[in-house]
Amino acid sequence: MCLKHHKRWKKHGDPLGGRGKRANGSILAALQAAAVADTDDCILLTAPDGGRAQVTLDGVRMFASRAVWITANGDPGDQHVLHTCNGGSGAHGCISIRHLRLGGSAENMQDKVDAGRQIWGEKHHKHILTEGEVREVRRRYKPRDPINGGRALAAEFGVDPSTISCVVRGKTWTQTSAGPR
Repeated sequence: MCLKHHKRWKKHGDPLGGRGKRANGSILAALQAAAVADTDDCILLTAPDGGRAQVTLDGVRMFASRAVWITANGDPGDQHVLHTCNGGSGAHGCISIRHLRLGGSAENMQDKVDAGRQIWGEKHHKHILTEGEVREVRRRYKPRDPINGGRALAAEFGVDPSTISCVVRGKTWTQTSAGPR
């Protein structure tokens, strides 16, 4: 046995195990079954990491729930396929056609926020300021002040003046305990 297969054998008890692969055609069969489901129970199809499964349908990569909608009803165009189960999140991988509906972008984003899948503040990978710094900027800010004005605070905290403006006006950092001014 090569090293790769030996490691799989030690970890999974099978030199071919642990790959998370499904049998050929099993995903397509699951999508087709979910598209004609007559039960009110969730039909789960999860990714190997436990998240929502993605599939390739007609050469396009998409979430499995959208593929089920297309299989059952045709392409929804620009509309989003939303979930009615699990608080509207679909985070647990439900693909039952009875739990799917169409909605707009704003409704999809609100579902994301309601389900707790929206990342805010310091948890966001592009954050520059910390929550404490946001509080400090909001506390100290005085328009056109040479010490506590937007340009001065931007230089002090190492950000663009537009960042300070957005923080002060409540355009960013709205969902944190730092709250708007």
